[in-house]
Amino acid sequence: MGKRIDYDQALSCASLKEIDSIYAPQNKYGYHINVNHPQIKPLYDKYKRHIGEKILSDAQRRHFESIIFKMIEKNRTKETENANDNT
Repeated sequence: MGKRIDYDQALSCASLKEIDSIYAPQNKYGYHINVNHPQIKPLYDKYKRHIGEKILSDAQRRHFESIIFKMIEKNRTKETENANDNT
């Protein structure tokens, strides 16, 4: 059986940290999007339900990330167009 830790230490280990960026830090799998980000998580869960998978393969994860990058680009284009219309 493992070592016991005190309650306060367990709480601090389990606490979630605020995540600022939707981009994942460097990781050994090469993923670029942080699927645990509060804005991405609902989209990720919806994508998994849509394709009927609980765990994604690398190809499925890359496809999901490509969809997110397309959404980001679409939003940037809209923002640029709106900024140009206001000038």
